[in-house]
Amino acid sequence: MDRNRTVSDYYRDELMRVSRVSPLPGGSALLLTTKQKAALVDSGFAFCADEMLENIKAVLGDRQLDYILLTHSHYDHASGSGRCRLAYKNLKVAASEYAAKILSKPSALSVIGELNASAAGHYGARFSGDELGNLSVDVVVREGEEIDLGDVSLRVLEAPGHTKCCLSFYIPQNKTLISCETLGASADGFSIAPGFLVSYISSVSYIERLLRLDIENLFIPHFGPLRGKDCAEFIKRALKAAESLKDLIVSDHLQGKTEEEIIEHYREVYYNGELEDIQPLRAFYMNAEHLVPMVIKEMTAPAER
Repeated sequence: MDRNRTVSDYYRDELMRVSRVSPLPGGSALLLTTKQKAALVDSGFAFCADEMLENIKAVLGDRQLDYILLTHSHYDHASGSGRCRLAYKNLKVAASEYAAKILSKPSALSVIGELNASAAGHYGARFSGDELGNLSVDVVVREGEEIDLGDVSLRVLEAPGHTKCCLSFYIPQNKTLISCETLGASADGFSIAPGFLVSYISSVSYIERLLRLDIENLFIPHFGPLRGKDCAEFIKRALKAAESLKDLIVSDHLQGKTEEEIIEHYREVYYNGELEDIQPLRAFYMNAEHLVPMVIKEMTAPAER
């Protein structure tokens, strides 16, 4: 894997430290540490989880990892949890109720294993599905609940849109939001790949909610932190990007294009080299096959009946 990354700090103040511990750009894993506790927000890929654990231990030393907090159940965010359980015996995995259901299904675990194998090939590595380990959820968290990390607490925001199980985490003490992919993903902190897979309407509602939230530090899926006025500017661009993709799909549909043709148009416009760095083409097509018909149904079906 020639794209390995060592641990690096994204953010630090008197209350907490946030470190990027994912060894590859396509996997999402942020380590939050306070003087009292430590939590991993998302656990990245399974196939490179041992390298991630090396990064975690470089930060924690002999300290315990107390939590894994999953923003959602997708393989690039949740599948490293099994390897983490082996390294930290008292670890608790927290996620939404729907994510807990997904991660208990053998069919879902099979797909997670297959996608890890595909991503491993993309990065020049290997993976066997039986290496996933235990991906189950220990603690179900819901809207408004708080996760105590000592000096800071993480307030749970339910954010369906990318998936039904998406969560974000807001830290009021320093006005920090760790967002899920319902906001969209970015490889450079400027361009945005819209993330709505199960509902465009719910995704826009979440993004508009963020515009009303006091955010001074924003952690974007697959990229990292933005600060100050850049946070609101990114959220506004995310809203425009979502609307633009919706308009592309609806326009193509009304012109009589097939779903396959719309997906190819979507790929041509949005799947650039930067997105390829964080999402293998197979994963893009799997997402697009859900996204395109969902938008058509939500935005045009009532008018066509």
